[in-house]
Amino acid sequence: MKRIKVNIKRSLIALIGLTALLMFGVGATYSNVVSTNSVVNSTAQYSTISPENNLPSFYSPPNPLPYAKPGTIIKYETVSGVSGVPSGATLYRILYHSTSIYGKDIVVSGYVVVPSAPPPASGYPILTWAHGTTGVANACAPSLFTFPGGGGPYLSPYLSTFMSDGFVVAATDYEGLGEAQLHPYLLGESEGRSVLDAALAARQLPGVATSSTTIIFGHSQGGHAALFAGQLAKSYAPSLNVIGVVAGAPATNLSVITAVAPTTYLPSGARNFVLMAAWTWSHTYRNLPVSDLLTPTGAELALKYQNMSCDGVINLSPYANSDLFAANISANPLVMDYAKLNDPGRVATPAPILVVQGTADTTVPQFLTNGYVSNFACPIGDTIDYLTYQGANHGSVLAMAAADVQNWIEARLSNQTPPTTCGLPGDSQPGT
Repeated sequence: MKRIKVNIKRSLIALIGLTALLMFGVGATYSNVVSTNSVVNSTAQYSTISPENNLPSFYSPPNPLPYAKPGTIIKYETVSGVSGVPSGATLYRILYHSTSIYGKDIVVSGYVVVPSAPPPASGYPILTWAHGTTGVANACAPSLFTFPGGGGPYLSPYLSTFMSDGFVVAATDYEGLGEAQLHPYLLGESEGRSVLDAALAARQLPGVATSSTTIIFGHSQGGHAALFAGQLAKSYAPSLNVIGVVAGAPATNLSVITAVAPTTYLPSGARNFVLMAAWTWSHTYRNLPVSDLLTPTGAELALKYQNMSCDGVINLSPYANSDLFAANISANPLVMDYAKLNDPGRVATPAPILVVQGTADTTVPQFLTNGYVSNFACPIGDTIDYLTYQGANHGSVLAMAAADVQNWIEARLSNQTPPTTCGLPGDSQPGT
């Protein structure tokens, strides 16, 4: 493991060029992003949204839904027999209120795990978990614990450790997973609100004594969600005392990835994820038509995500990037402004951050995480500790980082001064 200080001039330049870095650096104004009252631009030229809706009755909220504050529990139930839940812990499935990016009261599902040990006098601290990519259809909700066609459960990693450390673990499904709507994939504000509201909902479970002390933790898509939750926490959920944010191999630099999507610079391992994001953004942002992001071929392929098995990917090998993504993406100010809105690190995070990254990751390559740390988080003033793990890939980094993550979280609970990578002398030094 190494604690890395990346020179700002080296981060993204080597692999995607100085032009992209200068074009999409810090300082976006989002001048072309229209208000949430904008007229919806039709995308019916390609398809209409019809996500599957065959989930258990628990996932059906009252209709009409009475308004309640974000984080208010709508319903809950205990679940037994789920592999991976520590003996004696109690597993709940929950529905709770959240808020869409347009201010609409929405329903989000998730789960909560409560340890068997009695709470401290101040109540259990909360760890709110943000999961990695499962899909965009409502049947891809981790709170189902087994996906259609097999797979699962999709529980938080280190769950036994968190139970032993006395955390209540709250885990969102995100907006649209578990409910009859399309999931806004890699849309940071939506993800962040879902993550924070899951923590608020956990505090309302009858008989479960919790404190406001909160750790936010996520991996991959969930790393992106965790970083946004950290940015939003103070303004969106001020009753939570967020003392730390942990992001494993987080999706970052989405504006750069979007800009190079039609070119050969987009890594093959990222194409499914970018296609999925483009499709759902175009069906979430009211004035962003599919044709601004995807070719007709790309849109037709992306439609498959709504009905394919969860955790599945489309075989894109017969297609060049230019077959999938609109040729003028990088010159389209509306697209790029929305992409910049989904770059973590453009808004400061009050709580300290830990980022863990594998050097052999081909899904979220290290150079992108380097760029997030050196070009966004450090210059904006975040307190961020960046640890890399030699030979770790996108999945194995969590296992390799387990002890460091646990120690970092325990240090936050004991109010120790958080370490920071920003400003370290030299290009790298051994970690401790």
